[in-house]
Amino acid sequence: MKKILPAVAAFIALFVLAACQTLTSVLQEPVLSLQSVEIAGISLNGAQVLCKIEVENPNGFDIPFPETDWEFFVNANSFVKGTVKNNHKIKARNKTVVDVPVDLKYLEILNTFQSLVGGKLVYYKIALGLKFPIPVIRDKVWTFEHADSLPFPQPPRVRAPSMRMENANTTRAEISVTVNVENPNPFDIPVPKIEYDYQLNRNTFIKGNLENEGVLAAGKVTPVTFKLVVTYADLFRSFSSLLNQYQVNSLLVVTCDFGNPLLGSAPQRFEVPGTLPVLR
Repeated sequence: MKKILPAVAAFIALFVLAACQTLTSVLQEPVLSLQSVEIAGISLNGAQVLCKIEVENPNGFDIPFPETDWEFFVNANSFVKGTVKNNHKIKARNKTVVDVPVDLKYLEILNTFQSLVGGKLVYYKIALGLKFPIPVIRDKVWTFEHADSLPFPQPPRVRAPSMRMENANTTRAEISVTVNVENPNPFDIPVPKIEYDYQLNRNTFIKGNLENEGVLAAGKVTPVTFKLVVTYADLFRSFSSLLNQYQVNSLLVVTCDFGNPLLGSAPQRFEVPGTLPVLR
């Protein structure tokens, strides 16, 4: 037995070496190329950067998907990293695309890199490293890098509201209110929550709100319009003193709130004075 065991061990070692040499001579290394890096989605809250790596398997047999490590840098500083794994196979003599999605939250970036406050762009670099769980090439790493920039959310500019009398008769008056909001960002954002308080003689008469109806188009000024309907019967019940008046001073208070910490936490408040004709 003492003589047999070393002989068996030597045979196994020679067999493994021969197998590895045979596999090395048979295996053709996969061909990898960075196909694209694009912004797959973007909003006021964050963005998704999607990397696509093309992998070609030139062999006559299937090979496993590569394990992909990635690291995202902001202003040359490491911010976040991760690994993408896939248990599928790459078919023989076939090509496939490995997707590497990176989800980013603007608030997390801002909390980490205070120097970005007030900036318009986030300069980034993404580094990728791919390796295959195949014995003869498991130590080889295919590396790629891509540098670019992301737009950093800018606060919309809300212009003072305007009021216009659309229709008036002896029973009611219709007032059109328009709030123009400029979105300087290269992507759509939600319409802010708008609260309004229509006062007559400094007393609230009509109060309400608009809850994020629609979107503000990228790079444009979008008018947000709503109507105030004054019914004179309700007006005289609330303000009997107006029975002997022909007009009354009004004040429209409008508050716009985007509800996003990146755009400032304080809502924007506007006051629009005017007059309301009292018709009978």
